[in-house]
Amino acid sequence: MNARNYGIAFPPISIKLKLLIFLIPSILILFGISMISDIKITQKTILEHMGQEVYYSGLSMANEVEIFMQSSQKIALDMANTIEIASQPNNNFIKKLLKINVEKNSDIYGSTISLSPGATRLGFYAPYYYRKGKNIIYKSLASSYDYTQWDWFRIPMETGKPLWGEPYYDEGGGDDFMVTYSAPIFRDGYHIGVATVDISLDNLMHKVQSMRVDNKGYALLVSKEGHIISHPDKRLLLKKILPEDMEGFQKRFVKELPELMIFSELMTSAGIQSRAMKDPFTGKESWVIVMPIKSAGWTLGIVYPYNEIMRKFNNIQYLLGILFLIIAALMVVMMLWISSTITSPVLTLVKQTERYAGGDFKDRLDETKGSKEIQKLSNAFNVMGVAIEQKIKELRETQREIVFHLALAAEYRDNDTGMHIKRMSHYCAVLGKAYGLDDEECDLLLHASSMHDIGKIGIADAVLLKKGKLESDEWKMMQTHVQIGEDILSGGNSRLIQMAQLIASTHHEHWDGSGYPRGIKGEEIPIVGRIACICDVFDSLTSERPYKKVWTVEEALNEIKANNGKMFDPYLVELFMRILPDILDIKNKFAG
Repeated sequence: MNARNYGIAFPPISIKLKLLIFLIPSILILFGISMISDIKITQKTILEHMGQEVYYSGLSMANEVEIFMQSSQKIALDMANTIEIASQPNNNFIKKLLKINVEKNSDIYGSTISLSPGATRLGFYAPYYYRKGKNIIYKSLASSYDYTQWDWFRIPMETGKPLWGEPYYDEGGGDDFMVTYSAPIFRDGYHIGVATVDISLDNLMHKVQSMRVDNKGYALLVSKEGHIISHPDKRLLLKKILPEDMEGFQKRFVKELPELMIFSELMTSAGIQSRAMKDPFTGKESWVIVMPIKSAGWTLGIVYPYNEIMRKFNNIQYLLGILFLIIAALMVVMMLWISSTITSPVLTLVKQTERYAGGDFKDRLDETKGSKEIQKLSNAFNVMGVAIEQKIKELRETQREIVFHLALAAEYRDNDTGMHIKRMSHYCAVLGKAYGLDDEECDLLLHASSMHDIGKIGIADAVLLKKGKLESDEWKMMQTHVQIGEDILSGGNSRLIQMAQLIASTHHEHWDGSGYPRGIKGEEIPIVGRIACICDVFDSLTSERPYKKVWTVEEALNEIKANNGKMFDPYLVELFMRILPDILDIKNKFAG
């Protein structure tokens, strides 16, 4: 692969020509250097040179740990948000939500939603699902111990803020190394409980422990409270960097006690920092770089032995004189080789970075090409791409399942089995496709439209389930479900929730402006709202409701035609009639 494959336009002077022009001053510089007998390479210069390699290796690992922690804590936050917006915590719904999260996320060891006694009708309540081999096991923490006294419950309830606990070995014999993340659950301004995930750190520890910089240095991970999470010396796991028994700790693990004080300060500092110092655990002169893991308040440290850095330069004075003649003869060949062996792999990595930035994680780099460093980078890029793609897929699937079950909770209040939201959302997707929306927008429309009537959660049963015509004040109350749905879905950052809010707020607006809640008309109504309007009406007419009998398809179509240009966008009515066979296939598929 070369630069032409990327369509890169080089300036008039090519890279090869520039490197050849560089040949003459390079030879002169090397000649001058060879004449200087007292060449000194300072420790600072060498450390700064090698520090770049250490820095970027650590940055890659820190980013990987950061992604892992953020994706894990989002699961707990999403569970907390789901319980917060539910009309009333329901035992079956909570258990199903917990089980799905443990099943779908391989790094989650266990998960619980624990409620404060007296805050809900469920009382002293803490269902817990955890992974045991290939099985998902359920048990009740409420029947095991008083969970309200444990920090993972007590602190978020007192502070109202999420909490990363300190890592620990589980009670099953120390086979699993874990950390717990707790997110408080709010309702009407009060804390009613917490949603937690127990995250297995075994895979993360293995990655950190196996990290090597040029196969020499090592990495360690330290928690917010200073406990060692990962270190090549497994005896140090969960030890605190500055324990109370310093003398006993020194006899067992530490060779340089003063350096341990400096090392501890460095590992608990904010931001990226580095310095040359002795490794307190080995006594070797080293180059140390620390990087924060912001989401959890942890710190990643990279320790690279100084003697490994110096080894590459010890004989440089002696070699310069000999290498001068060789370099002078081979300079042209080297420059030509550099242009083809460095620029091409670098451009390949740049292009892969651009693809990742654009959201494409499917392409893989060839790990057999280029130098050893390039191969390592290619492997790291590929591993990162696979990990990110998998996490995005898991998060997207979890999000859509939560959205569907939340919409289903609202529909159950309307005596519906859930088939209405399936039929209506599939109607929307095929009508959106016929309208010309792209595949991604149609997929968003499929899932977002299921939330169109989420606001019915806030409508009283006496009105929602009333048989017969609603009174004027009852009808006004029923209409408020649009604003309730909009409020529930407001503030979302994802495109799915934003589209769901748009549909919830506009699917009762009419083409002629006679709809509610705002009375907008024509193309002022977003296309997704217009699509949801006609699909919702068709399915409602052809479905049984407490206040009406089932209409035939022919009767429903006549009603839609009668409201063409009134309730409905005329062009959408035309498309709806055109794709009627697809509509009827969906109706039959999700009958019931």
